[in-house]
Amino acid sequence: MPSLQIVSSQPFAGRSTVAVAVARGLAANGAKVRLARHGRGDAATEDALCFAESLFASAAAKPVTRMPSPARGETLIVELEGGAAPDSKLPCLIAVHGEPTNADEALAAAFGDRLVGSIAVAVNPSRIEDVARLLTTGGLRPLALLPEDRVLAAPSVGELGATLGARTLYQGENEREIVEDVLIGPIFADPAQPLFRRFAAKAILAPFNKTDLHLAAIETNAACLVITGGREPSPYVIDRASGEATTILLAEQDTPATVAALAYAWSRTRFRGARKADAAYAHLEGRLDFTTLARKLEA
Repeated sequence: MPSLQIVSSQPFAGRSTVAVAVARGLAANGAKVRLARHGRGDAATEDALCFAESLFASAAAKPVTRMPSPARGETLIVELEGGAAPDSKLPCLIAVHGEPTNADEALAAAFGDRLVGSIAVAVNPSRIEDVARLLTTGGLRPLALLPEDRVLAAPSVGELGATLGARTLYQGENEREIVEDVLIGPIFADPAQPLFRRFAAKAILAPFNKTDLHLAAIETNAACLVITGGREPSPYVIDRASGEATTILLAEQDTPATVAALAYAWSRTRFRGARKADAAYAHLEGRLDFTTLARKLEA
């Protein structure tokens, strides 16, 4: 009945990415896997909901406040809060964001033989070999390094709205859907639809008085339409959006200021959704020997 803790020395280090990818790999290798999120607060709740969406592992839709025990015949993977004190009796795997820090090395040293290894995420492709060397010399026992990935870094519709402090004019029930591209509506509507259709997971920015661009965003199934300038659009836009998937947000800033503010959304994104799960596993599948990992957990 093996257990594995996914830990990190700081928040936003990629623990959920690692937990989901490892769980999927072990499940594909024949293991019965359960995922759990340990902790309190909104972040823990969001991660638990994400885990519950997994088809390859069982998971409760709520975080736990006590370290659970695995049931007979299952492998338990538990994500802890960033910087939280792990159970020193259980094996752990450290998630490292980018390059290892002194805190990562101290965490690895504290575990000694209970350290299974580390997985670095969001590694600059030009630094792969250097980071692997730093992990090794720092005692972090690298298992795999995942390069920077635009899908894994993409924020959700809800995170875009929160970053902008925007008001929701219409909720397309896709708050957790990720946004890979941000498009600024052209001056004229004629080229808008062909341009918009080239992108799938997109947010489109357009001033409040560009009704034709608003309609084009809805017609091309934008994940999110951000209306800039602080003034509400034509009522027809909201009517047209009814029943569609596009969420409509109203930002107080003008378009250039909105674009500048959105940059922060990419620096603090949470792991969620099937597309991120697929991307994480695709990176890890060819880099980690799941058979060997399973044996280590059973030892």
